[in-house]
Amino acid sequence: MGISVYSGDCYTIRANMEYIDMASSFGVTRLFTSFNVAMGNRLAFDEVVHIVKYAKSKDMDVMVDVSPEAFKLVGADIVDLGPFYQMGVSAIRCDYGFDAQAIAVMSSNAAGIDIVINASTATAGWVEEIIRAGGKVENIRACHNFYPRPYTGLSKGFFAEKTAMLKSYGLEVAAFIPSQAGKRGPLYEGLPTIEDHRVKSPVLAAKDLAYSGMVDAVYFGDAYASYEELKGILSVDPHVVELEVQIFEGISDIEREILFLSHHLNRMDASEYVIRSSISRSKAISPISPFNCIARDSNVITIDNEKMGRYMGELQIVKRPLPRDHRVNVVGKVDDSNGFLLDYIGPGTKFKLIRKDG
Repeated sequence: MGISVYSGDCYTIRANMEYIDMASSFGVTRLFTSFNVAMGNRLAFDEVVHIVKYAKSKDMDVMVDVSPEAFKLVGADIVDLGPFYQMGVSAIRCDYGFDAQAIAVMSSNAAGIDIVINASTATAGWVEEIIRAGGKVENIRACHNFYPRPYTGLSKGFFAEKTAMLKSYGLEVAAFIPSQAGKRGPLYEGLPTIEDHRVKSPVLAAKDLAYSGMVDAVYFGDAYASYEELKGILSVDPHVVELEVQIFEGISDIEREILFLSHHLNRMDASEYVIRSSISRSKAISPISPFNCIARDSNVITIDNEKMGRYMGELQIVKRPLPRDHRVNVVGKVDDSNGFLLDYIGPGTKFKLIRKDG
């Protein structure tokens, strides 16, 4: 998990340091900032350097956007990245102005700085060119762009295609999500990598990326994310799909207990019609009476009642509409905002249900 900080405008050194302190106290280990946005403004550039050093003092992995102009300003070149190392930079993101040969040379730098390529624009041919030029893949990462202007972010399909290609070379891949609490100018409409995430809560955007298993790091593109957003993001477990659900009135205590087990586990022999909890039956220690045995729409949650015999207590999430069954109680539904997360529950996947209202 990472955050982003910037210089200039309303981003003072004090505010940036306080934000870094808060994030670090939660266990955030990565930070992104940009030298490029400070080009032409010496004061802003000096502020970025100060922030990099401060983040490094907090043991953060610091990734910085750079350009050939930034190299000149700090006195570095593609052979000697020492000036960046002295500042506390862990990785330089080469957004533009560097060819494959330069990337390859920098990947062997003596300072041990990782070289980050633009995941949103990289092609397999370009990665192959870097490798042919002697690039050390183990010292190269990839990080997607963020997109300030609405409707310019990546589609999920394009993102998945690019990310899968880069992962096939063994590269670490990072992406950005927006904050809904603190948005960066000039448009103040979020800084996501994927357009679909622009209006989603950060937790849902992070879950989308985490459960996909494609990315290794997720950064807030905006500054400043709120206390609640940071706390929510850091609670995401990439190995357990967490779903916000709405519970229908009138369910029994035993059904409520089954719903909110510490986790459920979809059966290995997965059905195309329903997600089946393989452990909930054992929790039905008292009879479950028929209740709300109605037609089952997609995304509703059901628990088998006593008329289902040995299946009593089995929890299911419906993937396709099914007819009513007097042996099946409809006890709730996955919140509409969380429905897309069901695609990440495959055979043997752990999942957990939480009430939407907490």
